[in-house]
Amino acid sequence: MRSYLELSRDEEEHALALHREAIVIDASIVPFIHYVGEDIWIDDMLRGGITASNATVCMQRSMGEALRELSEYQEWIEKHGEKALLVRRASDIERAKGEGKHGIIFGPQNSSFLEGKLGFLDLAWDWGVRIIQLSYNERNEAADGCVERTDAGLSNFGVALIEAMNRRGVLIDLSHVGDRSTLEAIELSKDPVAFTHVCPRSSTPMELSPYATWAGREAFLEYARRRGKTDEALKACAEKGGVIGITPFFAKRAGPSTLTDDTLDQIDYAVDLVGVDHVGFGSDVDFRNSVTRLAYIKRYPDRIDRTYHTPMTKEWGYGWLEHMPNLTKGLVARGYSDLEVKKILGLNFLNLFRRVWRE
Repeated sequence: MRSYLELSRDEEEHALALHREAIVIDASIVPFIHYVGEDIWIDDMLRGGITASNATVCMQRSMGEALRELSEYQEWIEKHGEKALLVRRASDIERAKGEGKHGIIFGPQNSSFLEGKLGFLDLAWDWGVRIIQLSYNERNEAADGCVERTDAGLSNFGVALIEAMNRRGVLIDLSHVGDRSTLEAIELSKDPVAFTHVCPRSSTPMELSPYATWAGREAFLEYARRRGKTDEALKACAEKGGVIGITPFFAKRAGPSTLTDDTLDQIDYAVDLVGVDHVGFGSDVDFRNSVTRLAYIKRYPDRIDRTYHTPMTKEWGYGWLEHMPNLTKGLVARGYSDLEVKKILGLNFLNLFRRVWRE
């Protein structure tokens, strides 16, 4: 397939213009708002032309702790009002685009902070939460995660939570959820659901990539397999009207290919499987690690190749999203139409938000 590096000057200028015009949504990031990183990550998102992101918050196991964090985030957004705004409705994303700001969607990757109490869902909504992932890797009150040995499916509370999220208008995220729980959730939900940051299991590279070297080969590859979604689940999500956010995290192949092109391979696979109206992007970038990585590289430049895999971090900026326009260049290089590019970059998720959030 054609690489984004092979574009002509005119094609590259067209791709960059498309990127500037588009609403670009990153369906999964991990920001942080304390110390020096608070400005580093938001400035990185703005440089990359990213209109809005689903920000991981409330990973605690109590509502009290979660509310403290949400309060801190709201105060931080008010303090950085020239750069950021809180997304409570889909139209806020369009407002962020018009004002040159970054829209922040509160999206916990675990429902444990609800403490098994459905009444806390309304409280979370009032504080701005609009997306909730049922479980994160392991079993919780609602569902089995993707690494659980038994893959037992939804609990009674999980069934009730899906019904409550449908009533309240909170998007159900199933990215780290186990296979059985995933399919049960899609079947039970009256609304479309999302995989905000996944790779298709059938096309996830199962070879010795640099990430696998860093993490431990067997453990990483087994986790990558479990985190990947089956074709059955991807089709079920699309048939429900949902959107699949493709992540670069598991996309890198061994060898000299670029992470951008490897990510595009995963996007192509998903589009071929479920259609272009059901595919988006979710980086899964954790900016806490990005800042640590930046400090490490500055302190130990001689160890970059061995430790942080320069070809990935330099070429696409995995850990940094200022190079997001490369993905748009890649979509143009792969022959997607202008409208299809805009759908993948953000319109598909925006339309999903409109539907689930009742707009």
